[in-house]
Amino acid sequence: MRFIFSLLLCLPMTVMAAQVADLYIGDVPVASRSNADQQRAIRDALSQVLVRVTGDATVATLPEAQSLLRNANNVLLSYSYQGGAPLHLEVRFDGQQINQQLRAASLPIWGAQRPQTLIWLAMDDENNGRMLLSDTTAETEVLDADAAKRGLPLTLPLLDLEDTMAVSINDVWGNFVGPIAQASARYHPDFFLSGRVAQQDGQWAYQMSLFAPKKESEYGLHRSLVRRDGLAPTREAAISSMMADLASYYAGRYAAVAGEAGGSSQMVFELNGGIEQLVALERYLRSLAPIQDLTIHSVVGRTITFDLDLIGGISELQQLLSLESRVEEVEPVDTFEQDLGDQPRYRWADR
Repeated sequence: MRFIFSLLLCLPMTVMAAQVADLYIGDVPVASRSNADQQRAIRDALSQVLVRVTGDATVATLPEAQSLLRNANNVLLSYSYQGGAPLHLEVRFDGQQINQQLRAASLPIWGAQRPQTLIWLAMDDENNGRMLLSDTTAETEVLDADAAKRGLPLTLPLLDLEDTMAVSINDVWGNFVGPIAQASARYHPDFFLSGRVAQQDGQWAYQMSLFAPKKESEYGLHRSLVRRDGLAPTREAAISSMMADLASYYAGRYAAVAGEAGGSSQMVFELNGGIEQLVALERYLRSLAPIQDLTIHSVVGRTITFDLDLIGGISELQQLLSLESRVEEVEPVDTFEQDLGDQPRYRWADR
């Protein structure tokens, strides 16, 4: 799956949270087809999957993950060699078993529903100049590949006439968020990132700030949700560190950890259609990492109350629902609905 999506001028500028496919498939280089190299590659592929599923770039070093990595064959479904130079091994793992072991180890599980991030990234180029990345620049491939490994759905700006009139490279380099926020509005991202990668004393320094398009201070100023900076030996490593910081922030916000305020809860949904809407809603809910199981508690007209068995707290689930364009939070409209309790209430509009 390509994680940096091309936006075409002839299409509406509408972006929404993405369903990330192939979370449990690892693809790693392998020295040969020998059994020793194969087993090493399977463990490396599982480590890659664990980084993607937990959002933690250091997860393979944690004692809680060591048992899972040592017994990688126990969660192996299939593998196949991919020709070329270098030779690659593609490995498919059992996602259900991996999630069970992550829950048992109290490690986070970040599901397939993930936020779409618009990236404004300025960097030094090899000719002592500066450039802004777009979906057509060659340097984007590094960002694309690292985002794919971490399961990060990204969008880059078109840098067409509208963008270049609104935002200059100096705006991004200096993190002047006003024009960046204004230019980002046409893409409707869940979040937008302003960052730079610069040469510094023989190393590469990166800085990044993440923003929510609708989150402003009382003075109309955008406040960053998170800021990160660091040094790396190469430009590629600096970009990778930036993506690791981004994945870590999102996982901390959206991943579910067993034992953290989990248990039973209820949630109410209004439907605007028939049984096909209910099927689509149930399929969507079951795809969310915090929901371990769900059953229908009651049906009143087109209002469905679900009993939920949660991993982690209800807040993690509500954060994920806020990313989904088909979900709208609604308030009780009469006394009878208020008497139903304080369950979160939503409207499902599957288009």
